[in-house]
Amino acid sequence: MNDLRRAAPPEHAARHRVHKNRIAGLDLAKSLAIFLVIFVHYIFYTGFVSDTALNNLASTFSVVGVPLFFAVNGYLLMNSRFSADKHLHKILRMVFILLAWKIISLPILSALMRKRIDWKSVPQYLLGGSYDVVPLGYFWFINALLAIYIVFPILKTAYDDPHGKRYLAYVTIVLGALIFAVTLGDNAKDILSSYSGHQVPQVLASISQYDILGDYGYALVYFVAGGYGHDIAAWLSRHFSSARAKNICLSFVALLAWGLLFTLQRFQARTKGISFDIESGYQNVLTFILAIALFQLFIQVRKVPSGLSAIVTAIGSNTLGIYYLHLMLILVVRDMVLHFHLFYKAPMLINLVLVAAIVLIAAFISWVGGKIPLFRHLFIG
Repeated sequence: MNDLRRAAPPEHAARHRVHKNRIAGLDLAKSLAIFLVIFVHYIFYTGFVSDTALNNLASTFSVVGVPLFFAVNGYLLMNSRFSADKHLHKILRMVFILLAWKIISLPILSALMRKRIDWKSVPQYLLGGSYDVVPLGYFWFINALLAIYIVFPILKTAYDDPHGKRYLAYVTIVLGALIFAVTLGDNAKDILSSYSGHQVPQVLASISQYDILGDYGYALVYFVAGGYGHDIAAWLSRHFSSARAKNICLSFVALLAWGLLFTLQRFQARTKGISFDIESGYQNVLTFILAIALFQLFIQVRKVPSGLSAIVTAIGSNTLGIYYLHLMLILVVRDMVLHFHLFYKAPMLINLVLVAAIVLIAAFISWVGGKIPLFRHLFIG
């Protein structure tokens, strides 16, 4: 959700020119991503969306929102000039902003949820731990981004070196294979156990021991994959006769991955009672395929239709503030709907309109906040 747009060094000048031409596509990707993140949180924290197959089809697509954010960050950072001093300043500023928003959000969300603050849990919450009294778990994304930023100088050094770039790709592929294989094994075990009537062992579970990055390993895979966006695009272009053929194939792959994810979601709904979600969804290889296919389509977008351009730019350039504000606004909308008896269990279209309104209101608050002295630092990544 945060990005760094810096001048490229001479050896990256051509690439940077392409990057500038495609910023519209990146803003579009970030706009979709933040909408999907807010959409799925809206579902869980309002209870307004009926548990139907059609609504689950829509919510299943939201699994790609967070991966798209990591991919956009990787694309921007990997292909920008690196300055150790500026990067350290960026990390420190992110930590300050995160702590500020944690302090701001705790009393507001506690009041909206009508919960008393558990002061004993506050220190670990401020240091990155969980706080289960009210839904403040969404701060995990910034924690993951900070974890990547801490190791980013190593990633960037490898990426800028011709030989190192190959090794980085190799390590990322191996890491991704380990992460996604475990989830694939879990899914296969559940399916085989369900249809055979016998408990099937998960033979791939033990390979998670080789994932040295732990909980945020998958985030790094999406980040680096986004950084290799140009290279993946070049590889695809070599294997297709035209851009049209490539885009048709990418669209088909994205739709197929979404369809298979929805099928998995329906299976988990029947066997585990899971609604609107996919177990270990970000670590699912189908999610990775869907995210990369969509990202490749987005980075080709050079211009957004004039009627949407201003909105997409406003949302895409304020995703950090929108992210910090969104749950407060969701709960405010929830209370208003319940108080005035409006739209409860309404058709999906109305819920989508309400989510869009939340995104736009949060974008407006972020835009205004970004112009107020002192407070502007809370909204500028």
